[in-house]
Amino acid sequence: MQPAYDTLVRIPAMGSEQINKNAQTFKLLKQADPNVSLIRSGRGPAMYTKSIVLIDDRRLEQFTKQLLQRKKKAVETTIPLLTKVSAIKEDIQKNKNTVNLRGEFGHFVKENGLPFLMIMDYHVDFGLSLQEDPDKRKLVRTFLLAFTLLANAKGHGDASANIVFVVDKNMASTISQFSKYPSFLLEQIRTMDDRVNSIIDSFAADRNKVKSFFKITYIFNPEEGKYAPEIERLDNIVDTFDKIVAAKLKAIKTKTTTEMITDTLKPAEVICRATLEKIIRNGKLDQVREEAKKRYIEKNIHLEGAITTKTLPEVTKRLLATFQAMSKVNPFKKDEKIFINIPDSSVIDGSFASVMGAFLTKSLAGFKGISLNMGKTNSEKVKNSEGYIAIKDYIIKNL
Repeated sequence: MQPAYDTLVRIPAMGSEQINKNAQTFKLLKQADPNVSLIRSGRGPAMYTKSIVLIDDRRLEQFTKQLLQRKKKAVETTIPLLTKVSAIKEDIQKNKNTVNLRGEFGHFVKENGLPFLMIMDYHVDFGLSLQEDPDKRKLVRTFLLAFTLLANAKGHGDASANIVFVVDKNMASTISQFSKYPSFLLEQIRTMDDRVNSIIDSFAADRNKVKSFFKITYIFNPEEGKYAPEIERLDNIVDTFDKIVAAKLKAIKTKTTTEMITDTLKPAEVICRATLEKIIRNGKLDQVREEAKKRYIEKNIHLEGAITTKTLPEVTKRLLATFQAMSKVNPFKKDEKIFINIPDSSVIDGSFASVMGAFLTKSLAGFKGISLNMGKTNSEKVKNSEGYIAIKDYIIKNL
């Protein structure tokens, strides 16, 4: 029995619990398919260095490659399964699966990062049975699944999958909808493994994230030898992708720079005024000094310092220790209003929302009255981060 899926999962070499989510994703994929490979990379994996052209129409394929060459875009030419539809047909007819194709794509991503552009036929007849390929979209499903799994692996989630489908004109309305709402297309993907399906469904449910990652558009199969209009359309698409890629690379560079700066900061102090005379610092009980009496309100929690990818595991550990210490001195009630104060002087990064949201939902699930009181600047950062949905219900609206 062939594995449900094999692909590359790229996780950054920043050894801390920051990779928990990615490690869990990898573990799940590994269980689903022993052929999944874990690649550790540096901070900035190569991106958009090559394009992949998989078009059965030889003239359209030639014109496409010529256009990309004029635009100074490299095209993959050395891997047959990522170069010729005929090679894919031969391999699938021989093996009755796409294992080799998926493996070659994994190697491509390892060496080149995500392609600048992937253009492929939307329908390809591989000579399979209706049960094996009922809608002639096996090629589309294979790569959409590969990209979806990569989107859930650290190192590629902030990038984009730039895809151009070659379709018949009678598909214009349908493909236009997929272009506007790519999650609709992902919802049609199914594998034989429920755990992989769970990853797909979870990703597809976050429509804004899917739209940010998948940039899907199309050109038409030329009718009566009229190639010029479609090549002109593709020319404009390449220009659009250039702008998308420039913006993505700028965002990744900014994020990487921020991570490098915050890497050296110490974990935030977790401080809670337990009683009039007692204070808890990082889970340890102490006497309240005069300065602290004026600064901290009883039973309010304060996070002062760095709450970043590197420090979040320690900060959440300290938060949990604070609740445990309070249970012995002045316990929080399950429905009590509990304010966790995060001033703008505390440093947060893009991982704060998703990690803190998950921590509050799971580790402190019994306390229904928790609210985050954030400074205006930090509130803006959180609102614009990918994981905002995980934490928005906890935030006091100070915007």
